[in-house]
Amino acid sequence: MPELLDLGMSDEEYLELIAQGRNPVQEQIRQRNLIRAGVSPKEAPQLVLFLEQLSGSAEQEALFKGVWRRVLD
Repeated sequence: MPELLDLGMSDEEYLELIAQGRNPVQEQIRQRNLIRAGVSPKEAPQLVLFLEQLSGSAEQEALFKGVWRRVLD
């Protein structure tokens, strides 16, 4: 059974983020993973938005994945 995820937002807020091209579910999952990796709950949402802006080139993705693996180990 899939896990239910409380995004802590109204339907209108959710739709507004979708209209902006964002993925609220993916952002929430990334926030949770960052918190598990030791990032403070206050900083995690800001870091997710920053990382979203950085993603793009294959080089940046490889760098991010390498750093992420080191954080999780």
